[in-house]
Amino acid sequence: MFGLFACATPALAHQALLSLQHRAQEGIALAIANHHIEFKQSQGLLSSTPKDFFKEAPHALGQVLGTHHDFYANERLAIAFCGHLPNTDNPAHFIAKALEQAKASNLEAKLKEVIPTLKGAHAFLLLTPDNLTAVRDPFGYRPLFVGDLKGGYALASESSALQALGVRNIQEVPPATLYTKKGAMLLAPPTPSPCVFEAIYFSHPSSVVFSQSVYALRLKLGQALAKEHPLKADFVLPIPNSGSIAALAYAKALKLDFAPLLSLNPYVGRSFIESTQEGRELKARQKFSLVLEPVQGRDIILIDDSLVRGTTSKVVVQMLKDAGARRIHLLLTTPPILAPCFWGIDIPKKSELLSVQGGEAEAIGASSVGFLSLNALKATLNAPFCKNCFISQNKDSHV
Repeated sequence: MFGLFACATPALAHQALLSLQHRAQEGIALAIANHHIEFKQSQGLLSSTPKDFFKEAPHALGQVLGTHHDFYANERLAIAFCGHLPNTDNPAHFIAKALEQAKASNLEAKLKEVIPTLKGAHAFLLLTPDNLTAVRDPFGYRPLFVGDLKGGYALASESSALQALGVRNIQEVPPATLYTKKGAMLLAPPTPSPCVFEAIYFSHPSSVVFSQSVYALRLKLGQALAKEHPLKADFVLPIPNSGSIAALAYAKALKLDFAPLLSLNPYVGRSFIESTQEGRELKARQKFSLVLEPVQGRDIILIDDSLVRGTTSKVVVQMLKDAGARRIHLLLTTPPILAPCFWGIDIPKKSELLSVQGGEAEAIGASSVGFLSLNALKATLNAPFCKNCFISQNKDSHV
């Protein structure tokens, strides 16, 4: 999601959505404001939006739509939401309705009344014709950044999106904060517990999370993986894109050849964030191309960010086998995922998690599967993060 206040143009709105397209791919929503709110929505990628989708206005609010990326608008306000609220499938509309029913007399006071009642993970932007407001929950599950642009200000889910717009003085919006054009206001004691998958999977390498470069963090994850799983093979092959940087660091640490033989089709979206298993499997088959010749008779170390259902891993391992690979060892830069996620990452029911069932290597057809330990992940990030999906019998206390 992104917001532009007193600095919006059609070109900037387009660039902001393009810079966030990797986060969700089911649709695009955009609201612009001058004297009132105008709202448009389009299915599919940004490239599918009609030519008249973007219009001139001083303020804009946009969202890439998908699982845990919601949007609501009427003539008075628009809300872009990231995360998950219990007991509703339409959190943006839920918040709008709660604000309408609040007893306070102005929007800021209404937000102060409503925000403490919200549970789960919530980062959202709210646009009216005269203000752009941001809210981040006390745990900071979802990232949010703000900076100065052309006499106004801009907000976005990733720092890289703001960089692409030429935003200056980029800062992270702290957890438990209400941000308006007057500045930041702390609403409660923050208890940071951001989602670790922002560093591992979701965020662009040029973004910043955990007050660190995503690129640098993924290098460290690969180095940590090399210490815990120093395997020997003919070469290291990354599953692009989120496994590429860690695989490069792993290969360098162990003086192994780095062979990026898998290519991504740029016109196929990310399979993990598809809302159905059928959609995930189809995209996993469509999105990879493999250079065949170097694979025949070789032992390969395959590196990816995580293993959830095993959909992508199984497809890639079979491609390598069909090309004549001798042994395939899969390494992951996270611990085994043992519990569903309730707070904004589409990690499924416990029964669908491959590591809960066990036998990961056999299930995906690999010679072996190795995971980064939770202790190594803690040491690498060196910052608080949510660990609930790595702990069996998860009973989350944040509800």
